[in-house]
Formats: sequence, C-alpha cells, structure tokens
Amino acid sequence: MCCSAGAAAAGGATGGVPRLCVTNVQRFSLHDGGGIRSVAFTKGCPFCCPWCCNPENLSFEPEVCWHERLCLGCSVRADGRRDANGAPCDTSPERCPAAAKELLGQWRAVDELAAELLRDLPFYEESGGGVTVSGGECLAGATRQRAVLALLELCHAGGASTALETTLAVPLAVPLDRLVGACDAFLVDFKIADRARSLAVTGIDPLVRDANVARVVAAGGRVVARMPVIPGFTDGDACIRANARRARELGIRRADVLPFHQLGESKYASVGRAYGMGGVAQLSEEDVERALELVRAEGLLATLRGE
Repeated sequence: MCCSAGAAAAGGATGGVPRLCVTNVQRFSLHDGGGIRSVAFTKGCPFCCPWCCNPENLSFEPEVCWHERLCLGCSVRADGRRDANGAPCDTSPERCPAAAKELLGQWRAVDELAAELLRDLPFYEESGGGVTVSGGECLAGATRQRAVLALLELCHAGGASTALETTLAVPLAVPLDRLVGACDAFLVDFKIADRARSLAVTGIDPLVRDANVARVVAAGGRVVARMPVIPGFTDGDACIRANARRARELGIRRADVLPFHQLGESKYASVGRAYGMGGVAQLSEEDVERALELVRAEGLLATLRGE
C-alpha cells in the first residue's frame, strides 16, 4: 500500500473522548448518500489512486498547504529555500496576512463534531438526507474505526440518517452489528476490477472489500456500489461489466456511476504532490451513457453520481 505512512495516527482520544482528524465539513452536499447532507472528510488514506480528487486527505496528519495565487511574497527566506509545496517562507497559517497558507486537518472530538453535524437536522428530515463520513479512507485503522463508529452512533441517536464513503478494503476491527446498526448506507468503491492491477496501482485489494461487503450485507446493511469511470484505469467495458457483476453477486442492487473530472487538480501543488492525470480529458456524454448501460445490463439500478 503506497500511502501507508502515518496510518498509525489515524485516530486518537483525549481524556477518553474519541477524536478524528477532519479537513472539512461540507454542508448541503447532494451526491454523498441521498438528500441534503453534511459530509465530514477525515484525513488520511492508505491507498494511492492516481485520480484522487482529495489529495489533501491522503496524509494522516494535519499539514500546511500553500496557495501560490494568494501569496504576497511578504516574507521570503533569505536563502531562497522553498517547502515541498512551494511555500517561500516560515510564516504560520495563523499569521499569513493573505491566507496563502492554510492548515489542513484539525483533531475534533467526535461529540463536538456530531453536535455540528446535527445542526442541519431539519434539512436532513425535509430532504431525506443526513450525515456522511468520507475521506481519505474513513475506516483506516482500528482507532479511527472506533471514533467513526462513535460519531455515527451519536448522529443516529440525534435523529440523523448516516452513511459511509469507503473502500471497505480494510480489516474491520469494530463489532459489525454495531457498525451496521449505526450506518444506514455503505457507499463502497468498485474501482479497478482486476486484483493484480488494483494492488499494483492503488494498493486496494478487491478480495478484502468483497469479504467485508458480504459480511455487511449478511448483517442486513445496505450497500451501494460507487463506480468511478477513469480513463485508462476503469473505463474499459470489461472492467465496468466485471465490477457491476461482482456487485450484483454480493447482493448489491444499486451502483452510482461517477465520471472522471479534474476538480481536484489544483489541490496537488498546494500540498506538494505530483498529479498524474493532468491533461486527461473528461468523458464524453456517450462514454458516460455507455457506462450506465453496461451496469444496467448486469442487472443493477444505475444512477449518475447518485442522483
């Protein structure tokens, strides 16, 4: 697994209160589980998908990003040295006058985070929405799983529907009955269908995912397959068919087709990471429709981006 550094710090607790490192709480999201939702993005992922649109959530620890377009050049190092992300100074994010530096990730106690997520409960109830925990990989590591489970249970107790966006390609260390009881929908990634290529390119083992999906379904959990269609990686007919067929065999009834986009490209330089998908064209309408047709031909209900 090519991004495993820092995985041991995937969660924590202070005074017995579980914590999560969160980069953002996105309110009024419409494509992360149905209805109007608030999405908590946890920081850290042990996998390395070349098309990842959230590179700020790959590292498990808080990190400083630098937005070159905002920089005033007001405090430049005398030796000209720059950080990995290009930042030319030692100014902290708190003291940067132009907000060119930004701290990505804050450790949040799950009870405080749940209280924030439940503020929009009336919108969830009106629209059939709720709370989604995403990443990164929100289930990376036993400590993080315990914190995520605590967050889901608090949100459930507060009256909110809940969902997880996850690969499910990790060992599950929390009681399955509690996890299924606290999560109304598991939005599970089906990416590169071929196991050897998936392991080589992303580090994701489809066999681990499938075993966990089977357990979740057997326990009464609702699973939706999320199928990103990525040029050169998952857009081939054979891959789409194989993923849809496997999802159906596992008892999944619906797949959300997610066309490739470039919305995350600008984030890479700000966190000092190389982006390997630069210049790759987005899918045509015909390509997207063909993907939907292939999924439907395998007996699944296919939606575009979960709509």
